[in-house]
Parts: sequence; C-alpha cells; structure tokens
Amino acid sequence: MTDIAACERLLVRLVAANWDDDAAALRHAASRGLLAAEYLRRMAVWADALAVPEKWPFFDLAVTFDPSVETDPVWMQRLEAGIGHRLGTMSTKVVTDMFGWASLGDRTKERFPTFEDPYEPMVQLFERGGEIWPGHREIEFYGGSLPFRGIAERMAQVPFEIDAVSLVKVDEEERVRAEQSRARRAAKPAE
Repeated sequence: MTDIAACERLLVRLVAANWDDDAAALRHAASRGLLAAEYLRRMAVWADALAVPEKWPFFDLAVTFDPSVETDPVWMQRLEAGIGHRLGTMSTKVVTDMFGWASLGDRTKERFPTFEDPYEPMVQLFERGGEIWPGHREIEFYGGSLPFRGIAERMAQVPFEIDAVSLVKVDEEERVRAEQSRARRAAKPAE
C-alpha cells in the first residue's frame, strides 16, 4: 500500500525548494557538501543492510527494500509542473527514488527501527540551492562537488548533524573563513 500522505509531504517540500537560486546554492555550498556526504553515508548503511553494496551510491532503495514498489510517475510530473521545468537526469533519478521511498511509509522503520531516513540529507540539499549532476565518481552541485569514495569509507564516516541550526553554522563559518581569506590577500603587498 502506498503512503500517499508521505508522498504529498515530500512533494510540498520539493516544490518549495530553491531549484533555480544560484545565490542560495553558493551561500549554502558548505552545508550542501556536508548534506551530500551524509546522503552518501546513509545510502551506504542501507546498501550494506540490504546486502547490495555493489549498487551503491545511487540505486532505487525502495525497490531493493520491497520489490513490489512502483513509483507513480505522477509525482515527478507534479513536481516539474510545480517548479516550472524539468529536472536534470541525476536529480530526476534521486527524486523518483525519494518518492518510492516515501510511498513505503513506516514499513522501513518496522524492519530497521534505528536507521535514519536515507533521503532527508538530499531533500535538504535541494532545499538549500537546487540540483545535483553526475560527475566522475562524484556528486556535483552548484558551488561544489563531493567524491563518492568507497562504501566502507562512507559507512565509517561520522554522521553529520543536519538540523537547521547546524547547517546555518557551517555556512556562516565558511562565509567568515572566505572573508578572512580575501582580507589577507588584499592586505598582502603587491609583488
């Protein structure tokens, strides 16, 4: 049975995301990098638990969890209508997988009660500045990129706090670091 309410909640968040806001993407580049890393870590944990490490990092987790899951294309159609354009290939794949996962509702928590939502970091990455693109063994996003690394390395990675306060702090620390770096360069005598 599909959890329509969970899919609707996801749709509302994704329609409200800053898909085309390059300024937001740059302002949040540091936190988006951490969110991408946390997404890769969580997907590694799930791939390991479901015994499909060879499929990591981008795979249809909902179908792996429950092969009877079918993601209704209407969710993607409604999202693209809501934002006024089509998403790129990688974003489309991940968002389609998100809707499949959302459709499972609480079934995932019944089987893996201590596991974190694998897609929440990516939802927040989209909310903080738009799409992702495929790179060569990396996730690319406006303002940065992040290498996949190996699944074992991502599983061993310390989880990142992805609450709003922590993400704002990361971006502010990066803004201050960048300003200090520019000030040091400007203060250097011309050679």
